[in-house]
Amino acid sequence: MRPYRRQVLMLVLLAFLPMSLWALARATTGSSMLHWTAPGDDSISGRATAYDMRYSQSPITAANFLLATRVLGVPAPKPAGSAESFLITNLVAGTGYYYAIKTADEAANWSNLSNIAHSVADNVGVGTPLAYRLSGPWPNPARAWARWSYSLAATGAVELVAFDIAGRRVRRISTGLRAAGQGEIAWDLRDDAGARVAPGVYLVRATLGGHASVSRLAVTS
Repeated sequence: MRPYRRQVLMLVLLAFLPMSLWALARATTGSSMLHWTAPGDDSISGRATAYDMRYSQSPITAANFLLATRVLGVPAPKPAGSAESFLITNLVAGTGYYYAIKTADEAANWSNLSNIAHSVADNVGVGTPLAYRLSGPWPNPARAWARWSYSLAATGAVELVAFDIAGRRVRRISTGLRAAGQGEIAWDLRDDAGARVAPGVYLVRATLGGHASVSRLAVTS
């Protein structure tokens, strides 16, 4: 929706003023910490639904943003104006990287590009263990697909199960062991029988390496 895009552009320029998105090379093996200010869902209010964070060894522009490497496991945005940070791992120590972020609203409209941060991944000290982390579903509401990003500190079971609002199981989205690291899980909004689920609100129970949580996902027609 065009009005939203104009508002988000203004917000990104405000929220991502020079040094508002910045990269700090941590004393860890091949990693950098990003810091930024959360934008809103509409102008400077509300809450955005998803981040798309990218990095590259070459300068990132609006034209090549989708060609840059996507960072998996980034949590859902906090309320507008909140301080945010995220540790990017598995980088090549001693190498310089550029970073940029886009945000999405509940209708999956994506903002313009933030400012571009830069740092050199450090290789001093002992690496920080990867955390167990699962993002909220995005887009939300969803029309065709819903996705979750996750990170695992060690190989473990990852299970996502969708229920309707009455508590009836609709779809076992994911089950089984996954390797340590970052990844993404997708649901095609179909039930266990392969039929498209009806519009409405669904509860998704997630078990990630023994850590359990429940999120709400709205499905539209």
